[in-house]
Amino acid sequence: MNHENLVTLQLPGALAARLGQSARLGDRRAYIGASEVGSCLRKVVASKLTPEPFDTPSMGRMLAGRALENEVVQLVRLALNGSLRNTGRNQMEVTHPDLPFRAHPDGRIVGEDSDGLLEVKTASASWFKRYRSEGLPQSYNDQVQAQLGLSGLGWGLVVLVSRENLSEVESFRIPFSPVAFNLLGDRARRAAEALHLGDLPPGEPGLGTCFTCPYAGQCPEHQAQQKLPFEGALPEVTRLQLDCQLEELADLETCLEPIQERVTELRNLLKDTLVDSGMERVVLDGGTIQLVTSTRTCLDGKALQREAPELYRRFQHTSRSSYLRVTFKEITDD
Repeated sequence: MNHENLVTLQLPGALAARLGQSARLGDRRAYIGASEVGSCLRKVVASKLTPEPFDTPSMGRMLAGRALENEVVQLVRLALNGSLRNTGRNQMEVTHPDLPFRAHPDGRIVGEDSDGLLEVKTASASWFKRYRSEGLPQSYNDQVQAQLGLSGLGWGLVVLVSRENLSEVESFRIPFSPVAFNLLGDRARRAAEALHLGDLPPGEPGLGTCFTCPYAGQCPEHQAQQKLPFEGALPEVTRLQLDCQLEELADLETCLEPIQERVTELRNLLKDTLVDSGMERVVLDGGTIQLVTSTRTCLDGKALQREAPELYRRFQHTSRSSYLRVTFKEITDD
């Protein structure tokens, strides 16, 4: 038995199985989850009627994120000295009495005056700094409000951890809001009715998440929004989209910077070694390194302008090009 080939062939299936619906969570295609109810309802319903398959890298990232959150839950259990209950295999499920509307909080915290719920979130370094500085995104608040309303508990604790550094932790206490839960309940009802009929509700481009939605290409509301001309100020939905894309770019460039520095360092080391050895080409097991010398002939514009200014002006022309300049907002820790 070739174990290396076996692992390579079976890994995608194993990842899919680990990310599949567990008996504890049930079939998520049949109900509206607390983490979904604040999202675009068209996307939520579409994901249940015609779910999009995940590629292997995406499945791997999702599984790694889930494993990290589970680890953080255990660390929170230790920090709370036994007052955290209903985690892991004993994770609680809370349901709406009339609607297919459910929530699965990460735990129940036994408090001195009243009990609350735990929700663990992980974020990249850039998103972590933003959430710590500006507060949690609306989607996290909606999820916790749905959990609280379905469970009947009065407060929730969100523990946010940086994926790059587990020592960077921020906690947010969220009190229950009946008004917010009633609005979320109405959204859950609309989504449940659409799911039952097999119909898609209108899209919600105002939430600013269309650019990550796999169903945006077939969404009439999104397409109509894209065709609107820009008049005066930038539309809010477009501003939200650009802001999210800018945050993702900042996160990626933060990760790339040390990699690019190392790439430059390694290339310089390879070049210096060849120069010092006096060799122009070396064949190695991992590939070939080679010094390539090239020449080019160009016109000396300054000399031409000095020696023949009239001729220089005769053939001089102005060209215009554009490039993107991005300046990231510095987020400082207060």
